[in-house]
Amino acid sequence: MSKIAVFGGVHIDILADYAEKNQDRLDRVGELYYSIGGTAYNIAHTLSSHKQYVKLFSVLSANSFSTIWIKREVANTDIVPVFQIDNTIYAENGFVAIRQNGVLEHAVTSSSLSRVQLDMDKIASVCKNKNLAVIDSNFESHQMLSIVQKCHENGLRIIVAATSDSKVKRVLPVLKHYDIDVMVMNQIEAKAFFEIDDVDSIDVEHIPHNINNLIITVGERGHYIFHDGKREHFEAPYVADVISTSGAGDALTAAIAQYISTYPDKFDWHECSKIIYEYVGECITQKTTYLHPTKRKLPVKSLVIWGVVAVAIIATIIICNICKMYDIGLILSIIGTILAFGQIFRGEL
Repeated sequence: MSKIAVFGGVHIDILADYAEKNQDRLDRVGELYYSIGGTAYNIAHTLSSHKQYVKLFSVLSANSFSTIWIKREVANTDIVPVFQIDNTIYAENGFVAIRQNGVLEHAVTSSSLSRVQLDMDKIASVCKNKNLAVIDSNFESHQMLSIVQKCHENGLRIIVAATSDSKVKRVLPVLKHYDIDVMVMNQIEAKAFFEIDDVDSIDVEHIPHNINNLIITVGERGHYIFHDGKREHFEAPYVADVISTSGAGDALTAAIAQYISTYPDKFDWHECSKIIYEYVGECITQKTTYLHPTKRKLPVKSLVIWGVVAVAIIATIIICNICKMYDIGLILSIIGTILAFGQIFRGEL
């Protein structure tokens, strides 16, 4: 099993979908979906859903509703979270998107990630005993530089995932000092990064030499890979009913991370594309940005409490039988009292 570290944003996703027929209305009747999201979370969740060991580092505010929900939901996954909780910021971690027929039109993002001094000891602990790191561009340039430095000190290969056209250039100061094994961006981010109007005009000589492999996704046309002095085009996976393309780039990044982490000495993009097709194909058939709804795990404290309640009920029945006390009303009253106390203790704990 591969061991992957993921660094970046975790937030609440609120997705508002409406049909094209309502686009001229101010109040566009549609549907709302919500989940935990963020580029880093989406990547980590996709990997953990496919039985990969993942540690996720992010920053949360101690004074926000979103933190409570995020911590609760992440605890119900197989992700190993390492959160830096900050007491000085008062910001919700959220992403509100307007989508037409599942395609993103506009979005507003709020994040506490770039507003704090990172805890480098926690970051070093996340890097320990890993062989690959995925870093999203929600970090400011100086933060990303510090994380990449720690990754290099621990011998990790590095993937950088762009998160928006306004943040894609944050990696540039990093490239002055370190090589990046893989960088992933979509066509809008690529236009901002290369300052061009047509991504099809990008050629290998335009790629910074410190980016060993560059992937540019081009929607339903698939993606380009620039590597070893050449450009290759890979088709998008065929899916009969595409529900939403939100998170498809994150699924692609997760697939690449799994392949490189599993086969660190083998870099065959045609083999990697098989995992990409699987992950992206699953993603675009979902309304929310993660693949599989989390299954709530019953906390250990609850198991202990209800175990004690069950023992108490069984003991009550045995004692009543020994004492030859067969008053059903009294027995039910005692059992009801035990259940009530169990519910009270569970709520208090």
